[in-house]
Order: sequence, then C-alpha cells, then structure tokens
Amino acid sequence: MSLSNYSLQSKVVLHPLVMFQIVDAYERRPKDDTQVMGTLLGTVAGNTGRIDITSCYSVVHRLHADDSSHIDLDLRYDSDMCQLTQFSYPQEKVLGWFSTGSHVSEAAVELHEYYARRCQNGQPLHLLMDTSLRGKLMNPRLFCAVQTGVPGGTKGLLFTLLPMEIYFGSAETVALRHMKKQCLSQAKAAGPTVPQFKQVVESTKELLLRLDLMLSYINDVLNYKKLPDNSVGRALHDALTAVPPVESERFRHMFNNKVRDLLMSMTLSSLVKNQLELGEQMSNMSDA
Repeated sequence: MSLSNYSLQSKVVLHPLVMFQIVDAYERRPKDDTQVMGTLLGTVAGNTGRIDITSCYSVVHRLHADDSSHIDLDLRYDSDMCQLTQFSYPQEKVLGWFSTGSHVSEAAVELHEYYARRCQNGQPLHLLMDTSLRGKLMNPRLFCAVQTGVPGGTKGLLFTLLPMEIYFGSAETVALRHMKKQCLSQAKAAGPTVPQFKQVVESTKELLLRLDLMLSYINDVLNYKKLPDNSVGRALHDALTAVPPVESERFRHMFNNKVRDLLMSMTLSSLVKNQLELGEQMSNMSDA
C-alpha cells in the first residue's frame, strides 16, 4: 500500500456537511456509547484524482469489553444505507469510515480491512473528529493506513496523517454566516429557522449593498476619480456574463416557482423535525 497515492497525487477535500452529520450522530448516540462511527461517502475525480468527502452516515456497532481491538458492525444496516444513498446520489462511492475520539482506536485495523473491501481502490480513508471540543475546535484529522514491517517478517499497519482541506461552497457559506450571526446575537426564544423569509430579505439587502459598491466604483472610474484596475474589470466582466439575460416576466415566473418550492421544502422539513422530536420523546419514555 502506497502513501504517495494520497499525499502526492490526490487532493482531499472535506465538506462541512460531513462534520455536522458526525456531530448530529454523536448527539443522538445511545446513552451507553462513548463514540460513534460510520461510513464516509464522496466522489473521486477521474482526471485530477481529487477526493471530495461529501456525506456520511453512522453505523450501529458494538465494541467488546474484553478486547477493544475487536468490533462488531451491523453489516446489513451498512449495506442497506449504502444502497439507499447511492440510489439518491449514484455518483457517491464509499471512501472509508469516520469515528469520534481523540486518537485512532485499536479497532481501526479491523475497520480498515472491512472498508478496504468496500472501497473501489482498496485504500480507505479514516476521518477522526474530536467531539469533546478541546480548545473549542472539532479538529478533524484524516488518516490512511500504510503497511510497515520487514520482508518475510511481521507486518502491521501505520495510520498516518494526510493533508486535507475544508471546502465551503456558496450554500455552506450562507448557512455558516447565519449560524455565526445567531451565536453572536443575544439569547432569545427559539423560533422557526426562516421566519417570514428573513434570510431571503437579508441576502437581498447584502446583494444590493454589493451592487451599490460596484456601481460606485464604475462611476468613479468613468469620471476619472479612480484609476482602473484590470483584475477588478475582469472579475466584474466574469460576474456579469455569468448571469444569463432573462426577461422580467420570465424571471418573475421563475422566482414564484422557486418560492413555492421553498415553501414546500419548509413544510416537509417541519414535518420531519416534528417526527424526529416525537420519536425521541417516545424513546425517552421507553428508557424510563
């Protein structure tokens, strides 16, 4: 097994949604479990070899009290979840596994052998995230296993760190900005996530401010108040040409359709949230 396949030729990118899914699985874990683990999903670009870790799901497991290096996985559940995920997102493939904790567990060898059979290239990745938030950071770390030993002698696996980047797309940036704003604001009673399209209004206001700033720069250049900057001009040209010309009536029709889709999504998410809360309450009643 060669480390160069990842560290030298491939760029590994972690999407923020994966970290939120791991934290959510950790918060919903059974009360007797101290950690969670599951399967990593993502895509591998054929030309560049770039690896995008885009999603994950937790897998039911049990650690042996007398042997911490041995772990039992619910293979049927893992197979069913993988089939359902690939039915919705056929481009996503199994990339490895994740676990929570501060260090690589002793069961990592068994997990590596299992996910080596699940991955197409036979080299699974291991994402480790410390949910204790020591230093107020989740500190996600990525590992891959490399064979060590001497020829003809005892061999083992060494889990070594890999370089990894966290990618923030436009949707993730908006969501994280909103979460940061809520964290910095004063504590208040919890309300709906999108009250009266507040986020749409705030995003529109921010867009108008940016347009005013752009128009002010263009007018200053035209009136010889500022020297033109070629890089700024090319960026403005790319931004304007990226927007297709659409008639106002057609744009209004498209916008109204999107609003209806948004309302439907909000309704469905509210139903799912209520169902999850009801399930948790019933689970707590059964435990009591």
